[in-house]
Amino acid sequence: MTPVLSVRQERIIEILKATPTITTHELALRLGVSGETVRRELQAMEGDGIVQKFHGGVSLHRDMQESPFQLRLHTNVGVKRRLARQVSSLLPDGASLMLDNSSTACYVAQALAERRGMTVATPSLEVGRALAHSGERHTVLLPGGTLRASDMTMASANALRFASQLHPDYFVCSVAALSAGGCLDFDPFEAEFKQAVVTQAAKVVVVADASKFAAAGLITSLPWSDVHVLVTDCPLPADLAQACAGVQLVVVDRADAD
Repeated sequence: MTPVLSVRQERIIEILKATPTITTHELALRLGVSGETVRRELQAMEGDGIVQKFHGGVSLHRDMQESPFQLRLHTNVGVKRRLARQVSSLLPDGASLMLDNSSTACYVAQALAERRGMTVATPSLEVGRALAHSGERHTVLLPGGTLRASDMTMASANALRFASQLHPDYFVCSVAALSAGGCLDFDPFEAEFKQAVVTQAAKVVVVADASKFAAAGLITSLPWSDVHVLVTDCPLPADLAQACAGVQLVVVDRADAD
């Protein structure tokens, strides 16, 4: 059974994806918590077979290095479903859209099950599979190329060409972190894919829960000038609100629980 992760544990996995081995001291600094807090989290994660510790440091367990995406699918599920329902309500029937390869995009795809007539492009086989559950309600477009088995993404030059050739009404994506400088990611392909789509999409919708407000990131994938709508579950901190003042902010009703 896949363990249910806390927000902090998901962030640890994201950091370890970008930095395969790291000391507990540096991990605590990047998370902004005490060393004791990190050690408690790592002890629980080691017990679940997610990380493996060595003297003074930690890395992802070999099995988790191969399938971190499945872990993200089981993290913050209630919040992701509420955000996905909100995104679905923003999209008209018959629209064309691009969904990225995030776990949040899988929940958006599920939320579109009762909608009709959309053309949905994505580099993610997992997102495509979620859309396929709605039968013939939507047309699903996938790129060819090389499959990245860790998250079932077509992560290749073909996928980037695919992204640059389409002109969707909406681009719906998630990111690793939100900062005053824009949206951040860890993976170079995911950042490049987003940058290829935003030049073609009529409206860009970023979906990010409150854990992303103070999260770490490596690459600026989208400056705020490229984002039209931000869907989240909490009011923004003052510095972040000022940075994205020109972005339409949609905050989901926190009482709308599963």
